[in-house]
Amino acid sequence: MNLKSKLQRMKGHMNLEKENKDSVHVKQIQAEMKSQKEQIDVKQNKGIDLDESMSKTEHELDNDLIVKWKKLEFFPYHFEGQVAYQRRKLYAFSSTGLMNVRESLEEISQRWECSNITHPLSNKDVPLSRMLFFDTETTGLSTGAGNTIFLIGYARVLDNGIEVVQHLLGDPASEAAFMHGFLMDFREDDYLVSYNGKAFDWPQVKSRHAFVRNLVPRLPAFGHIDLLHAARRLWKHELPSCRLSIVEQEKLGIKRVNDTPGSMAPLLYYDYLHDKDPKHLEGIIEHNDQDVRSLIDLYIAISNRLFHKSNDEMTANEHIQIGRWFEQTGSLDLAKLHYEKGTMFDRNGSSEAFFRLGVLLKKLGNVMEAKDSFLSCMKMSAIPHVQSLIELAKIEEHHDKDVNRAYFYAKEAHAALKRGTRLTGPNQRTIADIEKRMIRLKQKI
Repeated sequence: MNLKSKLQRMKGHMNLEKENKDSVHVKQIQAEMKSQKEQIDVKQNKGIDLDESMSKTEHELDNDLIVKWKKLEFFPYHFEGQVAYQRRKLYAFSSTGLMNVRESLEEISQRWECSNITHPLSNKDVPLSRMLFFDTETTGLSTGAGNTIFLIGYARVLDNGIEVVQHLLGDPASEAAFMHGFLMDFREDDYLVSYNGKAFDWPQVKSRHAFVRNLVPRLPAFGHIDLLHAARRLWKHELPSCRLSIVEQEKLGIKRVNDTPGSMAPLLYYDYLHDKDPKHLEGIIEHNDQDVRSLIDLYIAISNRLFHKSNDEMTANEHIQIGRWFEQTGSLDLAKLHYEKGTMFDRNGSSEAFFRLGVLLKKLGNVMEAKDSFLSCMKMSAIPHVQSLIELAKIEEHHDKDVNRAYFYAKEAHAALKRGTRLTGPNQRTIADIEKRMIRLKQKI
């Protein structure tokens, strides 16, 4: 997607009246940025001392910029004649009333430590201080080489509070200093917790690291928890979108005021490069700060739901999706517990929980209990539940040896599918399987 298309998509946030003019302006800045980066790459390849190659005027401009950044609590990080900026901000437990955050995380860690569960959200054997709740801001939404990370942020939970660390690329020519500063603060035993970081943020870091890999430490191996996958699993059928801002508002009770949307980041960064005024980025910096702190709350909220410790009332769908998740990871007792919780809701919510419980009970060898669950699913369903009918037909044929009853359930499932308006490929295959079953059962009869 080209820059003009990206700006068009961001138009609702930016209220652009003169789109063409602004698009040309951004393209000019982007070209300048690319030119600066190419110049610095040439100098690095030739072994030229970047600091010596700067004129006195350039040094003066850099000093003025450093002063501006200090007003936003960012301090320079010098490396190989380049300058990046870093900020460390502590949200003390004593002053913000966040002590329950550490207590909650410690309790969650203890649960994982005491269990033998292998699960994507497990932080077993990971000290809390090594968990980095991580996010980046970039100049675009693609993962190509032309996209640049200009802000890396992460939150750590320490003994006295939540520390948010942010690394900022003040100049495209200082990418080595930017990446070096981050990697010097990043350890082999760190554990990332992100929101779409596996698909977007970390591939971006790897891509940018490749350009300066001869100057900076290698990227360490580490564990990674991606909370976007968990959020989608739990809430994609409940929420209009699984964007972090929507999940914050609907599931965490966090309402941002005067927030600068992340979609504005590219334009604001280009404005900063043009004007050399850090105030252009103040809103994006605070947005990133809130993002990484929200990841802590989200990790606690989802983990508490997994262990039935949530203070919020859970929905039938949450119990069903968590049950399926535990079932897929081999934790059948926890899966069964969540399915059972899901059956306690009203008709619309409990029918699927009864079905999933029946499938699990059958897998565990409790065929008669499974049959009861499938029958309950049928009672709670507003329309015939085809999969329950098929399972009942199987039980009647192979376990109860009641061929007539098995044929009845198969015929009901076939009729229900035929009445459906969407005979998709999977449904057509299911119909074919049922018809084969009906022919076999009829022959037995």
